[in-house]
Amino acid sequence: MQSFSAEKITADKKQLYFEMSREFYAAGVTNSIIDDSGREKFFSEILSGEIVKGYFIMYDGQAAGYSVCCLSASQEACGRVLWVDELYIRPQFRGLGLGTAFFKFLEGCDGYDYIRLEVEKDNHKAMKLYTSLGFKDAEYTSLYKKTKVN
Repeated sequence: MQSFSAEKITADKKQLYFEMSREFYAAGVTNSIIDDSGREKFFSEILSGEIVKGYFIMYDGQAAGYSVCCLSASQEACGRVLWVDELYIRPQFRGLGLGTAFFKFLEGCDGYDYIRLEVEKDNHKAMKLYTSLGFKDAEYTSLYKKTKVN
């Protein structure tokens, strides 16, 4: 592979993050609809770095994608968990091994011993990548409830 790197999302790259986030949500890989006010609120979480880690996935100095990861803890995991909340690789950079390289980067980070993610069951390419990296189906349904209106 050429040159892979992961760079933290910073305040000066807000527009690039917004652009890629719009691309991700327009791609139909999630049922959620996010507007820029929601992006703005979440971007503040990325910048605080308390529970959200945001990364640009770089390829030969170009922003090829992004990921946002959230920290949590779980008795089931016996400690800290990193949730890969979103992972997006722009179409022209797919098939270059960037997803694999990004997960290897995450596995080398300190602060957690367990990585979790969610994937739409019909996203076969993502499922193939994740299972090839050793991820297993948790075999249960994740439920959610929105408690506040934006």
